[in-house]
Amino acid sequence: MLAGYFVMLIVLSGFLAAPLSAQESFYRGKTLRLVVGFSAGGGFDVYSRAISRHIGRHIPGSPSVVVENMTGAGSMVAANHVFRAAKPDGLTIGNVNGGLFVQQLLGWPGIEFDAAKFEHLV
Repeated sequence: MLAGYFVMLIVLSGFLAAPLSAQESFYRGKTLRLVVGFSAGGGFDVYSRAISRHIGRHIPGSPSVVVENMTGAGSMVAANHVFRAAKPDGLTIGNVNGGLFVQQLLGWPGIEFDAAKFEHLV
């Protein structure tokens, strides 16, 4: 009985390891962009730069990470850019004000993104 569980564990671990190798080949040698919706030196910027120093080591393939500040309209410019201009290839992360998603529901002008189509990282 115990041997059966051991064999099942080995088989399942093989299935779980396959996606990691695929991600590693995708991210190897690439640059991950972290777009911050506020100016340099503020809380969002400091938080993003602290993450950027370490996140590359925790992603298979160890991509390099670049922080890009894109200020304007309480980070609406950055959110619009990430939604409209950035390629949806998994190499761009936006760090924007969460209140923008409520503003979209309220119909504020200038919002060009659809919050439901964003993937959220926690």
